[in-house]
Amino acid sequence: MKSIEWGYLIINYLFLGGLSAGLFFVSAVATFLHNGDGRHQRIARWGALLAPWPVALGSLLLIFDLGNWYRFYKLFLHFRWISPMSIGSWLLMLFTLLALAYAYSWLNDGERASLLAHVPQRLTALRTCLRDLSGHRRTLAALGLPLAVGVGIYTGVLLGAVQSRPFWNTNLVAQLFLFSALSTGCAGLMFAFAFSRQPMAAAELRMLYLLDICFLTLEFFVVLPYLVHSQLSVEAVRQSMHLILGGPFTFVFWVFFLWFGLLLPLGIEVGEVMPALLSKSGLHARKWLVGATAVLILSGGFLLRYVFVFAGQMSAFK
Repeated sequence: MKSIEWGYLIINYLFLGGLSAGLFFVSAVATFLHNGDGRHQRIARWGALLAPWPVALGSLLLIFDLGNWYRFYKLFLHFRWISPMSIGSWLLMLFTLLALAYAYSWLNDGERASLLAHVPQRLTALRTCLRDLSGHRRTLAALGLPLAVGVGIYTGVLLGAVQSRPFWNTNLVAQLFLFSALSTGCAGLMFAFAFSRQPMAAAELRMLYLLDICFLTLEFFVVLPYLVHSQLSVEAVRQSMHLILGGPFTFVFWVFFLWFGLLLPLGIEVGEVMPALLSKSGLHARKWLVGATAVLILSGGFLLRYVFVFAGQMSAFK
């Protein structure tokens, strides 16, 4: 068995980074659809307020995984185009900073005043920056969208860059992680709405369901080519697929990820949305079902990264 160097810290980072990317993406889409009439405003606001924190926590876990964590600042002393780690470090920093600014733009007057009250008077430059940014929400969303997509893709590129691991040796890994990240962003908002005291509007749920149906469908149609491609590839790649085709990760991949984490929530969402669309009636927001669907998707997103991180490290070109 090959040595396992990347463990749960990396898995959690990959999941949390993708979750933030998905939350920002969904919030940005809702921001562009929001025309001041209140439609989709809560999706945009909640997504913006939630987006910075998972990636910040994930980046912290990534720093601790470096070993000598106190030297992480050296990653920002230089920029190397050919280094995935260098590109990823700068991408994460820029995305986190922009996500924080975007979240701040969605604070109301009372929330900004409360935040400003905690800033010392001597920090005049910071107090000047903490002005009303609500008029710049669309600009920040537009700037952050490519960064969010980049973070979602990068979580897969980080694995695909290791060419000695045949389980990762395809560009489809980056695409799979991107659509999974966008789907977990929808699920994160669904989970938050399901456990909120505020009633869930049918229009909000319909938007999240429709977006997530698209993302889950795309994710499924990346999984299929990934499996087909592996069987048509070199011998080392075909042998590595034994890890999910009869090997130790078979049950987790096929049952917990593919069935419970992807196909089942996709079926639930289609079953909820299609009758409402066909009859042009309102969507019934049953919080327990929304919450359960969100948990399934979030669990599936985590297990996808669990399988790929560990299975990939157990495979190698001979």
